[in-house]
Amino acid sequence: MNETEFLALKQQYKPNKVEILFIADGMPVNNRYFYLKNSSMFRAVKDAFTQAFGDFDSNDGFLTAFQEMGAYFDSLTVEPIKYLPPKEQTIARQKGVQPLADRIAEMQPRLVIISLKTIEKYAREAIHLSGVNSIEHVAVTPFPVKSMANVNNCINGIITALKAVDW
Repeated sequence: MNETEFLALKQQYKPNKVEILFIADGMPVNNRYFYLKNSSMFRAVKDAFTQAFGDFDSNDGFLTAFQEMGAYFDSLTVEPIKYLPPKEQTIARQKGVQPLADRIAEMQPRLVIISLKTIEKYAREAIHLSGVNSIEHVAVTPFPVKSMANVNNCINGIITALKAVDW
């Protein structure tokens, strides 16, 4: 997936009003991505929303409901950074802060869920720079990979975050 395809896919699912903003790290690698319905993050978020809101008839039905609820996945960077050396990842993340801040200012979400502890400081800086006062709660979850503990902590963190805001 190239950058143009990535941005078009994200835009296809962007709600008119973003209420719940998930912030991930960067463009997907290996064609695994939330909006492609084939990633560990997709499964974890769907599980969390199922526990919080009830069953969905299909993966497509979930994405439709996700969008209708005002939920949206954005990313700190638009390039894939997973396999870059650590120093280059840091530079890419730093470069992504202001553009993310601009998007947050435009979206004015009520809930922000940062979906990787490694990017927390960059995402929080973007939130601060955005100057928005609409955000009622910010949560940070581990990325749901490598262990069932991470998967469960991610799901439980999302559920807790969803309950922190009065819908």
